[in-house]
Amino acid sequence: MRKKISQLRHRLTFQKKTKIQDEELNWIDTYEDVFTVWGAVEGSGSLGNNETMIAGALGVKTPKKITVRYRKDIKPNMRIVKRVPKEKTERVFDILDTNDPDDQGEELEILCQEVGING
Repeated sequence: MRKKISQLRHRLTFQKKTKIQDEELNWIDTYEDVFTVWGAVEGSGSLGNNETMIAGALGVKTPKKITVRYRKDIKPNMRIVKRVPKEKTERVFDILDTNDPDDQGEELEILCQEVGING
């Protein structure tokens, strides 16, 4: 079922991993922005409690579903950043899998795992 445009209310930036050299000429992994789109972020609440304690820190293990308009350039090795300007935080999601639910090339459902909240 196609989402209404009003449901795609989250600003999502897709990033790809890249390597850069620091001042000491060491190669370090970083991410660079590729494109930004509007999308819907849904938790999988029906799978049970989505939070768990990991080494004393709050972590999230339940997959999330993110829906965006269909794009061919979304790859499994990317990650998605949802910035929350009012709170000056960002939520980061690693892409696990993608699915075109109707095989119509209209929407793409992205199964993700939230890996962090930075702020």
